[in-house]
Amino acid sequence: MDDHNRSRVGRIVAITTLSILLIIGSTAGIGAAQFVPSGDPDPEAYVPEPTVEPGTTTTLSVQIANDAHVNTGAPARRDRVTMARNVVVKLNAGGTPVTVETPEHSIGSVSENEPRSVPFKIDVPESAKPGQYEATVDISYSYTEAIASNTERELTETRTETITFEISDDPQFELTRADDTQLRADETSLFPVTVENTGGKAAEDIAVSLSSQSPEIRFGSGTGAVSRIDSLEPGETTEVTYEVTVGSGAPARLYNLNGHATYTDKQGIDGRDDDLSVGAKVGPQRNDFNVAVEDSTVTVGSARLVAVTVTNNRDQRLTDIQASLGTSAPLDSDDDDGYIPSLDPGESATVTFGLSATTDANPKTYAADLDFSYEDERGISRMSETYQLPVDVTTDDGVQLLSIIPFAGGGLLFAGAAVYARRQQEILPWS
Repeated sequence: MDDHNRSRVGRIVAITTLSILLIIGSTAGIGAAQFVPSGDPDPEAYVPEPTVEPGTTTTLSVQIANDAHVNTGAPARRDRVTMARNVVVKLNAGGTPVTVETPEHSIGSVSENEPRSVPFKIDVPESAKPGQYEATVDISYSYTEAIASNTERELTETRTETITFEISDDPQFELTRADDTQLRADETSLFPVTVENTGGKAAEDIAVSLSSQSPEIRFGSGTGAVSRIDSLEPGETTEVTYEVTVGSGAPARLYNLNGHATYTDKQGIDGRDDDLSVGAKVGPQRNDFNVAVEDSTVTVGSARLVAVTVTNNRDQRLTDIQASLGTSAPLDSDDDDGYIPSLDPGESATVTFGLSATTDANPKTYAADLDFSYEDERGISRMSETYQLPVDVTTDDGVQLLSIIPFAGGGLLFAGAAVYARRQQEILPWS
């Protein structure tokens, strides 16, 4: 007989003796013996979901049930002698790999009909050895042991229960950025992710889903995407890619992408690993290309070739790059197309356009528009932003109109002053 049962039997004997004494001292008019009502709460601990995963901070829920007994009498309110009140539950996981972050909880009262669930936050290290472990749960509570006339006997007790939990060796996954790829605002890019099986068993037919809660981050035409992996052994890694589109208004910062993985183990049992995540770095908006021109000067009424240097400003190889020059009067072009087969990131090439200015062009600086169409590394056709090239229109002597006017005005002013002086001399007395 354990200590708890021995104590309980002792209490029953004491209460029964008290009841007999009360009967002996009662009046003869009482026709039946009425025992002193007494009871005994019996709190027990259970773990409905005992499996936890290594490398996680999770919640181990311990359920407290009350299998109470009425020992003597028939109380009008059974719960007065069966209710466990002021219940405090403490979890001790010493000797196991886990660390209990919230070891003690006060849960109020526990009745026979309503078990209480107590959530304990625990840390399970990545290196935790899979298997079953035992922990102890201390349950402290108070209760009414017996009711005699107008007197209630209150007691306090602490019960220690043993629970069992399991650290799983099922497949588990970890997601990390495959490289230092930085997504850019107003761009669609490939985002590589490394997937590692950190569990103790192999996984097959793996589907890794990523999603974003930010409206600025989209996967294709939706808010999420799935990449598939044939299989991963324990400790094995592989790389998957996602096409990610970042909105033009996305602030430059680190975004959290949520993930989960589904899989089938070697026994054909389906499994799921939730609460995965990976960070995506988003940089400010940039141009697809950098363009530069050394000399874009055109003489009024003439034509010339203008060379434009084009540099790939993206983090990927671009192909089938077609350049188109747009002009408006007084500028014109009879050779407004250019072609570059491919450009690696940071690589440059030169395209040449024909450019002319009409005879009535006003010498000053004009703008010509330059656009590009191209294919990204996935073969998707895209259009660049529009670039403006400054074009300086000059006269034959290379002087723009604004620099001619001051000289012309000065000449007219000098000529007018000379005529005025001659006329003034004709009317003077000494002339």
